[in-house]
Amino acid sequence: MGGLFSSLNSSLQALQAFEQALNVSQNNVSNSSTPGYARQTIQLEAQPFDLAGGQGGGVKAGAVQSTDNPYADQAVRDQLAQQGNYNAQNAALGNIQSLFDVSGQTGFIGALNNLFQSFSAWSATPSSAAAQQSVLTSAQAVAQSFQSTAASLSQTTTNLNQQIVSNVQQINSLAAAIQQDNLQIQQSNTPNSQDAGLEANLQANLQSLSQFADTTVTFAPNGTATVLLGGQTPLVIGSTLYSIQASFTDPTAGPNPGGVNNAHILNSTGQDITGQISQGSLAGLLTVRNTVLPSLQGSGTQQGALNQLAKSVADSVNSILTSAQTTTGAAGIPLFTYNAASPVDVAQTLAVNPNITPSTLAASNPGPPVVSNGAALALANLGESNNPAYQINGQSIVQFAAGAATLVGQQASDAQNGVNLHTTLLTQAQALQTQISGVSLDQEAIQVMELQKGYQAAGKMVTVIVSLTNMLINMVT
Repeated sequence: MGGLFSSLNSSLQALQAFEQALNVSQNNVSNSSTPGYARQTIQLEAQPFDLAGGQGGGVKAGAVQSTDNPYADQAVRDQLAQQGNYNAQNAALGNIQSLFDVSGQTGFIGALNNLFQSFSAWSATPSSAAAQQSVLTSAQAVAQSFQSTAASLSQTTTNLNQQIVSNVQQINSLAAAIQQDNLQIQQSNTPNSQDAGLEANLQANLQSLSQFADTTVTFAPNGTATVLLGGQTPLVIGSTLYSIQASFTDPTAGPNPGGVNNAHILNSTGQDITGQISQGSLAGLLTVRNTVLPSLQGSGTQQGALNQLAKSVADSVNSILTSAQTTTGAAGIPLFTYNAASPVDVAQTLAVNPNITPSTLAASNPGPPVVSNGAALALANLGESNNPAYQINGQSIVQFAAGAATLVGQQASDAQNGVNLHTTLLTQAQALQTQISGVSLDQEAIQVMELQKGYQAAGKMVTVIVSLTNMLINMVT
């Protein structure tokens, strides 16, 4: 009887083991499409068989193990961060690129080309009232175009500021969610047991976070995550949360630095950690906000290409006109005005001199020798002039404008190429992650069929042992 009871106990233990294994497979199937879920496995361990010693053999269920691979997970997070970086740059640069038409047909570059053409037409007929009016009309279009471009860049800065603040809020929100995941993992953690739901939720939050900024993640023995922003600044350590914030005030600048301050990211103690953020959408926004825009619209430390161009055009045109004279012999007056007190506000304050009229446009070079259209000819050739006095950093006005447009276009193209590349690399990283720890429904179906056969065999064994036991009892009685 002892042997029968030992075999019965082993069979019941086997039933429990197969039932646990079936539950693990069912959980895998149920969560096959859950983001961040890693397939779980359970090992069925053979038990020693020695009837004389009271060991009836059979199997028992071991610990539930996760197939999650931290290296594959980090690879996916890295590619999400890279993709987020280039996506943010691509979106922001697309808006800026539309302001810098490299073809020279629209925007302020197109307006400048039209102005030089009107100068050329005026030089052919310097006394023509129509040609003179055309110059003033083209000049007005140039001023309005520079103002409009400056306003658009300013609005882009405002939009990027809002997006940066939103990204910081999203990062803090996801960090708080990860902190809560850690707390639940600490509370539910028991030996030989892993909560697949909590793990999946934690992995999903970590992946979402990586889209906003590059993070390094390590796991404690109890399964809780430590998240470092940029590999250096703590966001979450166990149950402790460290929030970050955005600032648009430069602590190193004076009370009136002029221009537009850069955006800064501060850690929980107020230290500037902007330089630590190199990937994710936050990094992309910071790149455009702190590098591209200041180079175009200016900041406290630089004038910006748009202001440089506006100032050069205005100063060069005014210099030629004020050195010339009208057909009546009167001295020429400036065509453009701007706020000379603020070098970073030239483009947005550029305007046509309200005192100038068609008849006061000075077309004549006073000489010697006197050339009736000398000043008009100089203005017509101003865009391509090789005179250093009319150049910007060794480039003609047209070359400088085209260079600025080309640079913006190249940056936008690089961002789009980055999006394409890292979308492909992300797909590959996700495929590898799925191969390592994803759930295959076909594999689980085969596993379930095998486990069901084992369960049925153990159940049959129980039935046989119960029948034998009843027979023995009847025989004795």
